[in-house]
Amino acid sequence: MQMHVSAASEVEKAVQAGLKEAGKAILKRARELSPTDEGGSDKSGFSLVDDLTLQVGFKSHISRMQHENLDYQHKPGEQAKFLEAALDEVDTGAILAKHVRAALG
Repeated sequence: MQMHVSAASEVEKAVQAGLKEAGKAILKRARELSPTDEGGSDKSGFSLVDDLTLQVGFKSHISRMQHENLDYQHKPGEQAKFLEAALDEVDTGAILAKHVRAALG
């Protein structure tokens, strides 16, 4: 007996894999840009994929304050809005396209 897997489920799996890769890249870049006076702040970062939804963020209250307050002075290479900047820098569409193309052959 031969089983057929629908193309939709293969594409869905590919998108999930792409979202996981993109999430890791976004989180890595956000950690590079975030103020690092508090090491626990960077460690509070997370990337989660649920079905076809990606969530990247930081649980630390300090991280959230550092992200939102544009008046804080940061060391060179560090900045406010570090998560938004990382999202802008990582080409999530290209990552997803790579995974979908591979799934479709």
